[in-house]
Amino acid sequence: MNWIGGQFVKLGIGKARVGQGHLPAPSAKIKLSSRNGKNKFIKSILLAILAAFTTSVLVSCAALPDSGPVHKGEVNIDSRNPLSQLASGPMDGASPEKLLADFQQACAAGTYDDYGIARQFLTTAQRQSWKPQERVTVLNPKTELKIIFDPETNEVTGVGQPSLRLNKAGISQKFRTEETIKYSLAKEKGQWRISSLPDGVVLTSSAFKNAFAKRNVYYWSSDHRFLVPDPRWIPRKNGAQHLLESLFSGPSEDISPAVSALETMKKIPSNLVTLQSNKATVVLPDTVHLRSEQETSQLYQQLRATLLNVSGIDEVVLSQNGSSLTVPSEQSAASPKPIMLGIKNGEVVEESESRSGVFTSPANADGDITWPTPSNPVTDFHVAIRGKNELVRLQRGKPAALLYRGKDLRPPQVDAWGWAFTGASAQKGALVAVNSRGTTVELKLPTDSKWKIPFFALGSPGVRGVVVWQVGYSFQAQLVTVLRGEDGTPRQIVPAQDKTEVMRDVISVAWINPGQVAILQGGTSSKVQVVGINSYGESFDAPVNAQYLVPNPPDGNVEVVSDRGFRLGHIEQSWRILGSDIFYPAYSPLLAN
Repeated sequence: MNWIGGQFVKLGIGKARVGQGHLPAPSAKIKLSSRNGKNKFIKSILLAILAAFTTSVLVSCAALPDSGPVHKGEVNIDSRNPLSQLASGPMDGASPEKLLADFQQACAAGTYDDYGIARQFLTTAQRQSWKPQERVTVLNPKTELKIIFDPETNEVTGVGQPSLRLNKAGISQKFRTEETIKYSLAKEKGQWRISSLPDGVVLTSSAFKNAFAKRNVYYWSSDHRFLVPDPRWIPRKNGAQHLLESLFSGPSEDISPAVSALETMKKIPSNLVTLQSNKATVVLPDTVHLRSEQETSQLYQQLRATLLNVSGIDEVVLSQNGSSLTVPSEQSAASPKPIMLGIKNGEVVEESESRSGVFTSPANADGDITWPTPSNPVTDFHVAIRGKNELVRLQRGKPAALLYRGKDLRPPQVDAWGWAFTGASAQKGALVAVNSRGTTVELKLPTDSKWKIPFFALGSPGVRGVVVWQVGYSFQAQLVTVLRGEDGTPRQIVPAQDKTEVMRDVISVAWINPGQVAILQGGTSSKVQVVGINSYGESFDAPVNAQYLVPNPPDGNVEVVSDRGFRLGHIEQSWRILGSDIFYPAYSPLLAN
């Protein structure tokens, strides 16, 4: 890509503008000087060929995946996004408004040049003290920062409507509906420069997605049995280093009581990880003290799960003080493939790579089976609701076994520890957890006595969840954290401080991946609202007559089931039919390797 840019400079085209994989026509408003018409004709041909070639390359780059392993012949776009924003330094004679607008463009490209161009817009005294990586404020889609200059005070006010604010570790922070950012300007060598500004950068939604990628860092659950994903947005360039910096900065506040975190590094080395071919070598500083082989093994698994999410990394090794650390030589076993349970012709059916067909015997006179819910494949603890009032265990080829009896039970949720969460949907402020032996634990949530919990959904492996509160016809969703005893028994559910905005007609809730939960609203204008962990939310129209969401869809796209049994997926901003004739489908959640 650098070679292409160089050819444009040599031909005098100036700054190429890239948008959606297209380039402006090379002949538009371009003047080429030549001594004769023949040279001009040759240059015109070269320009046309070069523009066509560049457009082809950019379109190809735009279609490449940005996660998962990279195979031979692919481009690792985590190292540099070919569609990143282009930027140049300040123009001589630029007005304050122009200076600030160009500064925002330079900030958009800052993750690729370590904010070198952006610092050119600052006064000499300000360049070293500014900390652009401190936070990122992302504006609502299709909006920009509105710039207002006061010539009497040389003050500039930037007004914007954020959708997300992240700290240096990629963890979301609070923000107002409308944010005001103050800048001070001064003239240096006759040119306007920024003499005062807050730390951090403000990016448009498109610039942010160009420069940052959503990845998971992993922490062990408090009993060190399961790895818990903690989603973060990290810069695409040098993504492995940024991921480990986020990891060693500690977990998000909401899950902190439920995980075992590494000791926070006060000063994280800039060369924490080096890449060679497909191997990532993590060089631990002396401040990290590993007291046993078990601790070393646990740290290795944690780092491996985190780094294998980066394109191009297939192997992770660990070293300290110039020596490799001994870790298990065998690689972790591949995760079991997901299974899907559903209801077809009154029977519980299964679909997976290894099996397809009837899972249990037909429903008996005790009542119809609904909401069959598979656990992670390694636990083999599958449950369902029978006749609305009974939680039953499902076992392949056997009749359903009663575990718990209540009234109008919620759709169950199964965690990796082997607990199924349900309870009466009309009960106020409480959930029920039941294990495979029928042991029952009631979990109360601190709330107003008027609030019912009609819906509860649990993310994998079972640390984060979401409750939906109801008062009258109004609903609000709230993230929660499940705290457990040493044996994995759920002991307490702690709600986060914030709730979503008030919603109407909530009819279904389901996690679609470890970092996003979907909420289906019915009524005359049915829609899906997606709530993200350390991310922005989004909302889009649901299909007509959508009845409920599908938990844990394997491709991460939102899926719904219609009243006629059609399963539809939200793919590329449209709904597509994926299957039919299976009601209440649910996929098993998968754990990190």
